Amino acid sequence: MKYVVTSVWKHPNKIDWTEMRQRMSEAKNNPHIAEIHWYEIDETTHGSVAIYHSKEAYEANLAYQTEVRTKSTGDRNYQMLHETHGESHVDFTSFL
Repeated sequence: MKYVVTSVWKHPNKIDWTEMRQRMSEAKNNPHIAEIHWYEIDETTHGSVAIYHSKEAYEANLAYQTEVRTKSTGDRNYQMLHETHGESHVDFTSFL
């Protein structure tokens, strides 16, 4: 069963989506993550949806996630406003 994490992040300045794309490319080869989507809420706030292959994959990735988030909140002054997570019980793609 896939595991989904959603979060909302506030940036100190207008989001540079080219820079964000470069940062996301660093996670491309992470074997625990099935998908990541970042979307604009407003010019200084973005939302994130991360889909892991399973809850076990999420838990195996926590150390890496903590490292990345420490850099985001420390070095980049991003502020996480909200986070939720849980197992996905219904997946739209299973109906295709």
